[in-house]
Amino acid sequence: MNTIKLISNHTSKLIPLGLSSLNPANTLVIVKNAFSLLFRQQWNNYISKNNKQYSELAKYSLNWLKYSQNTVGSGGVGCYEFYRWTKGYPEVTGYIIPTFWDAFHLFGDEEYKNRAIRMADWELKLQKPDGGWEGFYEGDGQPMVVFNSGQVLRGLIRTFKETKEKKYLDAAIKGANWIVNTQDEDGSWTSTNFKQMKRVYDTYVTAPLAELYTLTKDERYKESCIKNAEFVLRNQHKNGWFELCDNSLLNNEAPVTHTISYTIDGLIETGLHLQINKYIQAGKLAADELMHKAEILPLLPARFDKDWKKRANYVCNTGNAQLGIILMRLYEITGEARYMNTALKLGDFLAYVQNLNSVGKNRAGGITGSYPIWGMYCPLKYPSWASKYFTDLVLYLNKYAK
Repeated sequence: MNTIKLISNHTSKLIPLGLSSLNPANTLVIVKNAFSLLFRQQWNNYISKNNKQYSELAKYSLNWLKYSQNTVGSGGVGCYEFYRWTKGYPEVTGYIIPTFWDAFHLFGDEEYKNRAIRMADWELKLQKPDGGWEGFYEGDGQPMVVFNSGQVLRGLIRTFKETKEKKYLDAAIKGANWIVNTQDEDGSWTSTNFKQMKRVYDTYVTAPLAELYTLTKDERYKESCIKNAEFVLRNQHKNGWFELCDNSLLNNEAPVTHTISYTIDGLIETGLHLQINKYIQAGKLAADELMHKAEILPLLPARFDKDWKKRANYVCNTGNAQLGIILMRLYEITGEARYMNTALKLGDFLAYVQNLNSVGKNRAGGITGSYPIWGMYCPLKYPSWASKYFTDLVLYLNKYAK
């Protein structure tokens, strides 16, 4: 019965997606993507060749996120699919909040600050009595999910740091307590997570939990972080690749760069917050492998197997942006120019993709899930998290690569 329901839900979404491709603007985007495949590597040095500024690329992306928040209307940020705008996404809005605070400090525009606070207040309204936040989009009726709740912590912690308003810290503590209380003995989270899967990319939950530890000095948070990070290290191969790294059981043999990057970033952030170097080094080991692939290949494929061999012929744009951020963080730590150079290459490609797919007001400045747009990661969709990570990357490049 569950299998039939899953197929039915999948089909009900594919049908309107397919029909929506007949919309003239959508057709134009598809045609542009098809033609782009005929003229490979137009993205090489795209930013400098087209006299683009990192700050302007960031503003263009931020404008799309603002438009999303306006369209959703409730305070959260949603996504644009070819046939609709979604409702607000608590998880993603949670980690978009720090991006808007960063934009406020860089550009000095009060609108970014006000929008960040509006997002945080929206999250407070959605918090469940037990402390967590629902999965998927607002009002979908999903249970509380550890991963999603962890991302809301990021926004609340940052908003507390910026405003000093205790209500944000209190909500973050309540959420963190629920997360810690539902952790498995081996350090993972299963019963309260997406599809009840055991996976390693919950390091991206551990990282904000570690940041909260630095504020509260609650030893339970630190202990929980260490338990999870040690679980992840037990599932890392000597070449840096991770077992249990995809968000689908079917694809654990070749996880997507999005969840690989979650895992890497979470390890590095946790290591930095707790001052435990082996977690930073574990993240760096995997990041170095992906960096090498990004250096030698024209495009970074969406999936890799245990030997770091490509297992997809499309690009996960979110994974590219996340990897660029990770490499810039490693550049800050090590000062090695190789990290920045590869991040610059990834930034060029994503700026090209942003321009390629910016057709009409619903798409202007947004980043698609895949390149080409029909690739199997969020096909025919502009996920808000892709724009969030692209914005973070170009803000990083604006800081160091002017």
